[in-house]
Amino acid sequence: MTAGEAVSAEIAVLLAGASTCQLFAEQEEGPYRGGDQPRRRDVTEGRPGSSLRLALRLHTARRAALAGADVEIWHCDADGRYSGYPLNNPAIAVDPTPQRAEYLPDETFLRGRQTTDDRGDVEFRTIYPGWYPGRTVHIHLMVHTPARTSTSQLYFPEEVTADVFAREPYRERGLPDTTHASDGIFATGGQPAILDILARGDGHVGVLCLVLSDQEKP
Repeated sequence: MTAGEAVSAEIAVLLAGASTCQLFAEQEEGPYRGGDQPRRRDVTEGRPGSSLRLALRLHTARRAALAGADVEIWHCDADGRYSGYPLNNPAIAVDPTPQRAEYLPDETFLRGRQTTDDRGDVEFRTIYPGWYPGRTVHIHLMVHTPARTSTSQLYFPEEVTADVFAREPYRERGLPDTTHASDGIFATGGQPAILDILARGDGHVGVLCLVLSDQEKP
């Protein structure tokens, strides 16, 4: 595998300070992936919201750096909408299955793809996600290696979410209607991947180290 662009100096220091890694929790992809994400670090495309730098370190089960892995993320905006899809409307959602009718297929905001560097690190620049009915706040994650494709979702400390959502452009919508405890996906597949969140200026940095199994030959 070929390693990608090195992460920024501050992110590298934060990831180096991550003393423990947790096992990658396999969780469902969801209906809004819409194909491979565009290859880029900054995914904001001008969407309003609190800035978020997302940093992940990926290891194999033997704690070797997982360099050259392709990492995709995608998530909704402050209004709860994914690029290319209509707003989730609880009046026509079912139990509460999100709407799946695709439209505006050229939209790509808050979608990106990067390759991990020699330390297994990858960085994205985005915004703090909003929410939509039936789900706690999350970011979708997909990791591609020659061995396999692994899918999960990343989550946020609820006290941080409450603080962020008390400010614009989130304040008008208020807090999510679903907590970690009531979310049907949060606890599946293993230990939920809750980001370590650090305040930085008018935004945050989210950091996490994950171990992916079945990446090495016996």
